[in-house]
Amino acid sequence: MKKGIDKSQKGAYNQYQKGTRKGITQMTYYFDMDGVLANFHKAFALDRGVALKRDAMANLEPFAENVSAVRSLIAAGAQVYILTKAANEDGKAGKIDWLAKFIPELTAEQFICIVGSGRKVDFIREDGILVDDDVKNIRQWTKAGHEAIFVETKGGKIF
Repeated sequence: MKKGIDKSQKGAYNQYQKGTRKGITQMTYYFDMDGVLANFHKAFALDRGVALKRDAMANLEPFAENVSAVRSLIAAGAQVYILTKAANEDGKAGKIDWLAKFIPELTAEQFICIVGSGRKVDFIREDGILVDDDVKNIRQWTKAGHEAIFVETKGGKIF
């Protein structure tokens, strides 16, 4: 675990570890895509319009360790949602294409995409841990009484 992790992150991480040691993971997780599972920021640095293009979003480079962690959680029986934002419907379609390629076991019901503006905390389906690289989302989530793990470095290892 990274040094400098705050108490809520440490608690969420410890709950995750406790669940995996028992061989079961009954927790609910909400994963952000851009910066956590997919390298949006690298693509954005090259093309500022990437978020508006289906093909560009569908072909973002994955953060392999994080994608593997999500797939492992799904296989272990954890409830996993992807909770992300898209600039428009083309961006949303690109994210769906990306998930079909890299996390094919994810169902349509496990994909929550906010098109345009909106707060992630307003789209929660059941209590769970948000894993995100945006401190604003983390603050809103924890202020509402939920646990969150802040990914400090884009693509930083989530567990």
